[in-house]
Amino acid sequence: MPMTITISPYILLLTIAIFAFIIPILSGKIGIPAVVGEIIFGIFLGVLGLSVETEGFIVIDFLAGFGLIFLMFLAGLEIDFSKVEVYGMKPFLLGICIFIITLSLSVFLTSKLGYGLYLALLLSTSAVGLVVPTIRELGMTKSNFGQTILITTFIADFAAVLLVTLYTLHFEKGISWEMFLIGLIFVLFFMVYYLGKLAIWHYPERLSAWFKSNQPSEIGVRAAFALLLVFVALSEIVAVEAILGAFLAGVMLALLFRGGTVLEQKLYGIGYGFLIPIFFINVGMQFDVGALYEKGIYLVLAKILLIAFVVKIVPSLLLRLRHSWKDSISAGVLLSSRLSLIIAMAAVGLELGLIQRAMESAIILLAIITSISCPTIFRRMHEK
Repeated sequence: MPMTITISPYILLLTIAIFAFIIPILSGKIGIPAVVGEIIFGIFLGVLGLSVETEGFIVIDFLAGFGLIFLMFLAGLEIDFSKVEVYGMKPFLLGICIFIITLSLSVFLTSKLGYGLYLALLLSTSAVGLVVPTIRELGMTKSNFGQTILITTFIADFAAVLLVTLYTLHFEKGISWEMFLIGLIFVLFFMVYYLGKLAIWHYPERLSAWFKSNQPSEIGVRAAFALLLVFVALSEIVAVEAILGAFLAGVMLALLFRGGTVLEQKLYGIGYGFLIPIFFINVGMQFDVGALYEKGIYLVLAKILLIAFVVKIVPSLLLRLRHSWKDSISAGVLLSSRLSLIIAMAAVGLELGLIQRAMESAIILLAIITSISCPTIFRRMHEK
């Protein structure tokens, strides 16, 4: 049994901070995305048997969780709605079509292998947390191809969160009034958007002052965090995944104040400079290496890996209508990556008895394998 080393949370944070600085430099030289390096480093820390005191673990776990929420917030902020004016609604319609085909294929293939609907919903997800940094590192966020991938990913994860939430509510309580509470988030979204547009119309100079680089009180940053936490808190109240609210908050900010503002740069600095690396390293640290020795795990893993790639690559061939074969296939590969969302959903499914322990372990392994391989393959396919 490996020795466990208990350290101060500050020492662990220092270790994470040092390697969060070093990893992007090394990853760039090796040719893999920085997030992949962070996950691998986290696994390495976990194998070493590092742990923190109980109170310290709560702190690290909270920072990692908030890193995921902030990543989803920045993911919503990444959507460039000015592209809608240029390209129209085609990327959104294409993303919806790809998700419908993905879900249909997933339901068909999982049922053929004797698995339930819940696994089909899990495999219909992607990984915004990996796709956004990968697209961003390659400088594709503002391109038509990059925006199409981002929008397709957001639609997949957004729809999957909603469907899993509805499915689990129905499984636990049948048709209940709690299902309709989800609509409150969208009602709030449109209310805030309407009020924000009115405020911008009536007080443009006052609001523009929030975005100045020399704003002493950082009112813009404070307002952005307030907006984020309003949607996250409401998501918690109505028993919906907090990442849904965080994503909607980012979309709101992108709609109201789009396009390379100073505030946007500050938020990216906070997220990608501190919170998000903690999240990815923590994902690696939480991986249970003992799952590798469970009986039958590799047969189950092989089956769901095959489904995981088929249900993403085949529908992505629709992108050939607007892009090259290489772009279409590479997009399918990147969309095949899964990470925190599928792991969180697997934990919920295990708790409710919707999946077995062996399946949960296989899903975690799938997330690790695809989170490392898919962004790396995509990057290699688009290296200049």
